Amino acid sequence: MRLVIIFLFICFVSTAQGEKKQTQERPGLFWYFSGLRPFKDTDRKKYDRVIVDLTYNDWIGENGPFNNNWNSIGVAASLNKDILLERSENITLGIGLGYGYLNHRTPRLFYVTPFESVQSQVPVSTDSIISSFFTVHQFYIPLELRFRSKGWKHKKIILGARLGIQPFMNISSYRTFEGQVEYSEVKLKEEYNWFYFSTYIRCGFRNWSLFCAYQPLSIFSNNQSMEIHPLQMGVSLSLF
Repeated sequence: MRLVIIFLFICFVSTAQGEKKQTQERPGLFWYFSGLRPFKDTDRKKYDRVIVDLTYNDWIGENGPFNNNWNSIGVAASLNKDILLERSENITLGIGLGYGYLNHRTPRLFYVTPFESVQSQVPVSTDSIISSFFTVHQFYIPLELRFRSKGWKHKKIILGARLGIQPFMNISSYRTFEGQVEYSEVKLKEEYNWFYFSTYIRCGFRNWSLFCAYQPLSIFSNNQSMEIHPLQMGVSLSLF
């Protein structure tokens, strides 16, 4: 009887350790999700396949940076393929599809001139403006070069670029008029560049990393428009 109890105890401990090790090997949710095809051994070692970015949105150029309100919060999400370059798994490539929403809550008021250029100005003290927003919607292809250390507690550095389009861009504001709050919005059309390019870097460990992105090209197409280059800083979470 004692031998049976000892045997069962050893089996229980071995199973618990195996479950702990298996859990440690998972970098996030859906680690064993294979899609429409069965697993290969390398699939279990792939990382950063669904990435969500939560960022503070600002810009470099005229009237910047770090003049926007603290709650200029944006979000981006991408579905990526992690392509192994060597058996050690230290260097991989990433490519996929993504969507980004840039929200700039600014102390300035944007407006479109009769010459289809975009400008901004600080509201005068008699202006009843409450808040002003500049928002951008982006669809992009992320291209990444990924470096990471070995082990389930791996550290990583990701160098990337985004190639995409900006099909929607709005300027809006809230004002008070006769005791009521009024909302106005202008959807930009020909005043900005549809295609865009940005570079970014991620540094972190396992699921989490710090994120910083910069668009080297000015966002507006008209040479008479104010020149701004969007800048994003925040955190990234890899779901699996």
